[in-house]
Amino acid sequence: MIFQILDDKRDCLGLFSNGEFYYGHIKRAFEKTWDWSPHLSDDDYEYARVWCGGKTLEEACPKHLTERLEVHKKRVKNFVNAANVAKINLEDVCLFDIIPEQALNHWCQVKNEICEYVFETYTKPANHKFMIDINKLVYEISNNPVILNKNKLFKYQKADYKARSLWKSFGEKTPYISYDIYGAVTGRLTTKTNSFPILNLKKEIADVVVPKNDAFIQFDFNGAEIRTLLSLSGEPQPQEDIHEFNAKILKCSRAEAKKKFFAWFYNPNKKNKELAKFYKRDVVLEKHYVDGVVMTPFGRKIVADDFHSFNYLLQSASSDNCLSQAVKLNKFLNGRKSFVHSVVHDSVTIDFHGEDRDLVSHIKQIFEDTRLGEFKSSMHIGKNYKDMELI
Repeated sequence: MIFQILDDKRDCLGLFSNGEFYYGHIKRAFEKTWDWSPHLSDDDYEYARVWCGGKTLEEACPKHLTERLEVHKKRVKNFVNAANVAKINLEDVCLFDIIPEQALNHWCQVKNEICEYVFETYTKPANHKFMIDINKLVYEISNNPVILNKNKLFKYQKADYKARSLWKSFGEKTPYISYDIYGAVTGRLTTKTNSFPILNLKKEIADVVVPKNDAFIQFDFNGAEIRTLLSLSGEPQPQEDIHEFNAKILKCSRAEAKKKFFAWFYNPNKKNKELAKFYKRDVVLEKHYVDGVVMTPFGRKIVADDFHSFNYLLQSASSDNCLSQAVKLNKFLNGRKSFVHSVVHDSVTIDFHGEDRDLVSHIKQIFEDTRLGEFKSSMHIGKNYKDMELI
């Protein structure tokens, strides 16, 4: 049976299916819905949004349902707007308590029909389970408030426009990191409009972010995209700095090797015989790019042209490799005081509690043991998000 969740808030379990409303419980017969919800704790459900590659409801909607979708979406929105006008805090009430069942009935029914269309039209993607895991990860991150040193932020905002923007947005309220897992074509995380801007936080003012526990510990892959290409080329991972490794191949200094490598790496027309022996760029692309579609080892399918195909493949596979490790760390730390604070591109930051200090080596091992091989990483620790020392 196809069903819809009425509200994601913890104490607001309401569902709709086949013209009926259900409150406080989930029927065993429920199987498919539009998108993941924290109410759905196990992995047995099918999600239409995952099936259609992260499209919005409007993008996935077939033409014959477009008008109905807009009408009923507008009606539901009107009730929400009325609640805002009445100064009702929507975080304190369940949506099904302020929206009449008749309006919810029409809204959920059209969502059910869109889901039905998606499940009939699309094929279940290979990364369905992985996308559920990412949903759970970003949801748990979004429930942990970002702790700010507001005295320091107040001082910064007098002279720095980025700090001024942060102060304006979060000076009088608690910020949270709210990731959008469908915001980039490659699957890289982006942040939603009202999220704390962790992905583009200016380094000079990053010390305003402090841990809830004793310290931040940050794990960062060494040359993540380069190692991803090496893995896809079928070569073993070097247990040394990737640029030192390339310096030996090119017989030059690390700095010069880094410059030469990236000049070749990002230019498909550039040739380098020494690098091509280890990094089989053309062979990798031929395997993972077919008929205008990039197919990554993590089950993503990305429409791309010839110019972007190689970058999309490496960026997507590298990002998913890091997200996969963040999922593992999140599961490992479940029930402990330490927790995953944030994910930024190829790094994961943990808000670390001192009682878990005996686990640091094991946590690093978990992070480095990836699906694409053993990826070397660096580890930094500090009392704020800026001043972290290499360990």
